[in-house]
Amino acid sequence: MTIAIHKPVMLNEVLDCFHVEPNNLYLDATFGRGGHTKEILKLGGSVVAFDQDLEAVEFAHQEFSKQIEDGQLTIIHSNFDDLEKQTKHLPVGQADAAIFTGILFDFGTSQDQIRAPQRGFSFDRLDSPLDMRMNQELSVTASDLLAVLTKKQLEKMFIELGGENRIVAKKVACAIDRYRKPDRSNRVETVGELVGIVEKYQHRHSRLHPATKIFQALRIAVNSELECIKVALPQAFKLLKNSGKIITIAFHQGEDVIIKHQFSDWEKEKLGEIIFNKPLKPSLEEIQKNPSSRSAKLRAFKKSRHET
Repeated sequence: MTIAIHKPVMLNEVLDCFHVEPNNLYLDATFGRGGHTKEILKLGGSVVAFDQDLEAVEFAHQEFSKQIEDGQLTIIHSNFDDLEKQTKHLPVGQADAAIFTGILFDFGTSQDQIRAPQRGFSFDRLDSPLDMRMNQELSVTASDLLAVLTKKQLEKMFIELGGENRIVAKKVACAIDRYRKPDRSNRVETVGELVGIVEKYQHRHSRLHPATKIFQALRIAVNSELECIKVALPQAFKLLKNSGKIITIAFHQGEDVIIKHQFSDWEKEKLGEIIFNKPLKPSLEEIQKNPSSRSAKLRAFKKSRHET
């Protein structure tokens, strides 16, 4: 298991918004390495935490064993798109429809996942397999996608999910198609192979690695991240108590747009209110200490009544 080095993003903003109180129950839909959960527990709250990454679940059982034993923390190995079904299995007294005072979604990839040598998220290990599955039980890897998608599908994915320049996206898609040969007999199987293809058509113009947007698009596609958010938010709303709050932290424009529209729809339906007119962003101090937080946007919604 990798060493926990992930820093929770916008921790103070999350805690200030939740106003954590003892004995209230919170849902951390993206446990990661438990940075947000840890502070909620310290303030006396109880937490039900979800994570689809088996390594994160194993970490929780190792580092939070006392809280789990005491019943203050329940850890569930599942994607957050299955909230309703999984919460039905909670202990008696916790399986009502609306049980949580606060629900948190932090959609960022943990630094442990990024740096894990066999996961294929990072450019640091060029010999790593091109995997990118957050849930190791998923059947399709990034390498699999590159083997089966057409040039047009690859180009569209790089533009829509990665925000890549259209010209670069098309050139990279064509290069991948040439690499795998007309009969698809040659696969892009390692991080280094994909980086090598991208670097021929995309040069470093900033602190970002030239392949950053291509890798982002692949990760989002492999894990169906945007679809999962669309499915999860309505489920979370049903599980939220009146006056409870949903907090989201997004790092990608596609994520943030889904959240913004969902919160707006709820407000129009008079189901509650958007707490911040504009999303909160990390302070300069936090960005200096944790550069990976720089693109984070925090939104929050307060529920006023149940759905009709």
